[in-house]
Amino acid sequence: MIDNSSEIQKLFLKEKPARALVALRQSREEMYLRLVSKKIDCTYAHTVKIIAMMKEHGLVKVRKQGRKKILELTEDGERYADCLVSMQDIERGMRFDINVDRELAQNA
Repeated sequence: MIDNSSEIQKLFLKEKPARALVALRQSREEMYLRLVSKKIDCTYAHTVKIIAMMKEHGLVKVRKQGRKKILELTEDGERYADCLVSMQDIERGMRFDINVDRELAQNA
């Protein structure tokens, strides 16, 4: 369970942690550290720190499978990721609306 929401807010106001959480949520394959690092265009070392913070706050579970550490979102992690995805969808919609308004203004 998450006990310090201000730390969580600071974490997800940064681009890479937010992208990592969304990547974990939207992935259809097993995710491990190196793959997350590649998907969010981040160094492996930084990805390790990001995932460690998420694990500390109860957002991610890590299980070993051979040499790989497989990452899974907890229920709280899924909720946070869903919120971030919703925010991305809203932003995309706003950008679409702005482009439509520009086209209408140009055609008027």
